[in-house]
Amino acid sequence: MTVQVGSGLGRMELQRWPVTQIISVSVAASAGFPRQWTTLPSGYWDIEKPVQGLYGTNTPSGAGEGGQAVLIAPGYVNWWNGRNGLRVQVQYVHGWPHTSLTATGSASSTTITVDDCTGWGPPGSYSAANSTTGAIGVVYDGASQETITCTAASATAGPGTLTLASALTYTHSAGVMVSALPANVIWATSLFTAADALTRGATATTVRSLPGHAAGPTGADELRVDGELKLRPYRTTV
Repeated sequence: MTVQVGSGLGRMELQRWPVTQIISVSVAASAGFPRQWTTLPSGYWDIEKPVQGLYGTNTPSGAGEGGQAVLIAPGYVNWWNGRNGLRVQVQYVHGWPHTSLTATGSASSTTITVDDCTGWGPPGSYSAANSTTGAIGVVYDGASQETITCTAASATAGPGTLTLASALTYTHSAGVMVSALPANVIWATSLFTAADALTRGATATTVRSLPGHAAGPTGADELRVDGELKLRPYRTTV
């Protein structure tokens, strides 16, 4: 936590990255018990480095950009109580929305029921993003894979219903993954899983031969290295 000399602007570096929405910011004197929290009015904070939304939505792009700090309006964070004299509490959303269906999503339906609505709905006044559209994601269902754009969510977090910008093209069963994670992150997860399987004693995996197939990493160590390389753009430096 720092306070800029001259402007009085507060800056708090958060733990998770990238920050996509700031829901609330509260401050309290460290010496006060029980805590007397003062919640800042909406709009008295901002994301220091907002993500560039994917296709005009509030989903972070796959470029691994964005920040993890929040800027707080002058006057709320200061040195009046001395060092460690103030506590700041921030509620925020970070990362890429990720969920799965909890009920069958029928073709031509404009809503889906999921196990977690976090990050899918439009950010509204809680974000520095200029978009009023929610997140864009992919329904990973084999040959029936399709892309969706969320326009509303029934809950801020936890189970609920997502309203879609256009109707589903295919029918999807409960348990199907719906994710906005970059393809490289999902692929890296598969590589690490395969590496663990080999480490635990599996010696081979049989897969169907496909046109354009090319041989890739075969050993556990090679798979881990390949996965780490794919995740490198998403490493943060504090």
